[in-house]
Amino acid sequence: MPPERPAPWVAEQLLAALQGQWRFSRSLQDLATLDPIGTVQGHASFKPDGHDAAHYAENGQLLLQNGASFRASGSYYFCQRGADLCIYFDAQQQRIFHQLRPALGLDGQLSASSSHLCAADLYDSHYEFLRSGGFVIEHRVRGPHKSYRSYTLYERETDS
Repeated sequence: MPPERPAPWVAEQLLAALQGQWRFSRSLQDLATLDPIGTVQGHASFKPDGHDAAHYAENGQLLLQNGASFRASGSYYFCQRGADLCIYFDAQQQRIFHQLRPALGLDGQLSASSSHLCAADLYDSHYEFLRSGGFVIEHRVRGPHKSYRSYTLYERETDS
C-alpha cells in the first residue's frame, strides 16, 4: 500500500497555495427548520496582489428550492501575515471579516475557525484545508436578520 500523500497546506504558505482557479459547490440550509434553502455552483479565483495578498472573486448560479435561479457573485481580499490569513471585505483592508490562525488537527488537516459580528448577526465560520487539495468553508449565521448554514466545497480547476 503506498504511503498517504502529505497535506499540501502549510499555514505560512496558505495564500500562495490558494492562488489560481477553483470550482465550488455550496449548499444553503435554514438553521431554524433545517430545511434546504438552495445551492450555488460556480467558479472562484485567487489573483495575486503583490507577494502577500490576493483578490478573491466568485461567480455562480444560485438555485433556490422553489426553482428560482439567480446569478450570484462575491469578492474578498486576502492577506498572509506570517501564519495568519486575514480576510477583508475590501482591498483597502478597512473592514476585516476573519483573521485565521490555521493549525494542524489530529487528522493531519489544516483548519481554523473565526467569528464575525455583522450588526446583530453572528457569523461563526470554519475553514478546513483538505488533504485532497481542496478546501471547505462553513458559515453558521445567527441573529435577528439571518439564520442559515452555508457549506462550500472548493476543488482545484483542471485544464482537461
